[in-house]
Amino acid sequence: MLKNNFNSKGFSLIEIMIAFLILVIAFIGLIQAFPFSQIMIKTAENSSKASYLAQDKIEQLLSLGYDNIPVGAIETKQRLSASSTDYLYFFQRQTIVDYIDSDLQVSASSTDMKKISTTVYYTNNVSKTEKSYNISTIISQR
Repeated sequence: MLKNNFNSKGFSLIEIMIAFLILVIAFIGLIQAFPFSQIMIKTAENSSKASYLAQDKIEQLLSLGYDNIPVGAIETKQRLSASSTDYLYFFQRQTIVDYIDSDLQVSASSTDMKKISTTVYYTNNVSKTEKSYNISTIISQR
């Protein structure tokens, strides 16, 4: 009878290679997740910046008081900075002020209420499409 000289207490070369292959596949999956998470973080950052920029313009206008806020286009859609090194270069803002009536519908004449609408445009880093953030508020003369 032949005796088996193999020691059954250790790992074989094939078992080690399979374990190594599983680790490599898991590691590659983790590495691929990092760039996507960075893109998602940048998208969320741009959305937050857009909301701050819209709120900033609303607050600037509200600080002027009802009588000093002109009706019409306060800002046409334009970049917030001319320098491509400034983060504001990637954002555009449009602000419009309208008279509104008691039903909150746009009115052609003075009704003692104005609606201020500000829209900030930015690029979504995932889909590379233009997104917008809109905020509106109402101010009354009384």
